[in-house]
Amino acid sequence: MKKTSHFRSDSAAAYAVATGRSDSVRSVKSQVYGVGKSAATCADRTASATALPERIGAEAEKARLVPQIAQVSAAGCPPINNMGENLESDESEAWSSICDEDLGEVELVMTDSGKIKSVMVRRPSAAQTCVIDWINFSVLEDTWFKTAREQLITDDQIIIEASRQLEKIFGFGITSNRGKGMNFYRDSWVLGDDMGFVCFGSQRSTMLITLTGQGCLNAVSGWEKRLYDFLTKTAIRPTISRIDLAHDDLAGAYLSVDWAYQQWWDSGFSFKKGGRPPEIQKVGNWDRPSGKGRTLTIGQRSSSKYCRFYEKGRKEGDKSSLWCRCEIEFKNTNTIIRPEVLLDPSSFFVGAYPCLAMFATVETPARMEVKARAQHITVDDSIAVTKRQYGKYIRVFRALFGDKETLDLITNEDENAFPKRLKPFLSFADTGPAPVHVEPPPYVPSFFHFINTVPSFGLNGEHGFA
Repeated sequence: MKKTSHFRSDSAAAYAVATGRSDSVRSVKSQVYGVGKSAATCADRTASATALPERIGAEAEKARLVPQIAQVSAAGCPPINNMGENLESDESEAWSSICDEDLGEVELVMTDSGKIKSVMVRRPSAAQTCVIDWINFSVLEDTWFKTAREQLITDDQIIIEASRQLEKIFGFGITSNRGKGMNFYRDSWVLGDDMGFVCFGSQRSTMLITLTGQGCLNAVSGWEKRLYDFLTKTAIRPTISRIDLAHDDLAGAYLSVDWAYQQWWDSGFSFKKGGRPPEIQKVGNWDRPSGKGRTLTIGQRSSSKYCRFYEKGRKEGDKSSLWCRCEIEFKNTNTIIRPEVLLDPSSFFVGAYPCLAMFATVETPARMEVKARAQHITVDDSIAVTKRQYGKYIRVFRALFGDKETLDLITNEDENAFPKRLKPFLSFADTGPAPVHVEPPPYVPSFFHFINTVPSFGLNGEHGFA
């Protein structure tokens, strides 16, 4: 135990020196071993990690920093708070303050503003375990100057160029102005046929693009690779601020909210044995399930990682459905979201929590299969609602006017009006208004008449002037 404790002390001191603010040091890696483990396990791991303090120490010579996450105070430094400091406490108490998600191998990155963030943990996955269900990313407006290869003067020119490039990536561009701001941006536009949003007009000269679950579902196949290439090769200062990963069990064979709740009790969502588990919240009628669906949330919505388990089939309206979905929402609050998550989301999904490692070999259903199942449930439930609320009226109208006239009387005259819950199943990459970068043909009033043939004037005077 003395050898392991000495290694911990050296690592803590080196980590305290190497993880502060410096323009010359932007990436520091720290490996933490032996926390909450037996002496034998710690001794085995110590042998493979003897070079770690020296490697960190080399980086420490370039920077004098104070850790923000581990909260380990170096000797001679003032306390990190004004609540008192026990200098004789055991070293394990200092290390126990480290966040559970920062144990094991953790990569720490310092942003341009000097804030230290961890990087998303990934674990090898042999199957397509999940799909991307939501993504927010931002780029500098200079990105569109680069793609257009010219200086863009007005906001409309920037929006048109952004629409052109987004159509190449997703299959749909920017279609209309929402007429109001969004997400602290001055203006916002609709992306595709309600596939997402584009926000523009901020003090930092950035543009925020949001692709919703509907957009991820209907974007042209291969959009993840095209977006990855755009962010890594073309975009200027790109940032992924949020990404949601989802796994579906349509038959409820292995995934359920009850399974997730048991995993929470068994510390399946905690990386440190014996540590404090993340917060949990139950939504819905758990004591006497009514068929409307239950939800279990893990963590806080404001944190960098937030997990939801919910009975999606019952949420859609099928009270007997066993369809369960797991969604993990990553945000860049205290975490750097790597662009590689676009190419291999499954490895980040199974690495999010210890209990999800079992899904490394489980395939999630294809997007179209999920859409078809949701469409079937939603349409059936919509028919039942219409029949229950208006069935008596429709039966009387049918007897009075016949089928065709009844439908003509009760059908909405607006061809573009859709029920909100059914609209997603009628929207595709090529539906909706034309994008703003596609110029409509010029309008020519009907009272204009153009000469279709050019008159010929022969040398012999025929067709000539008298």
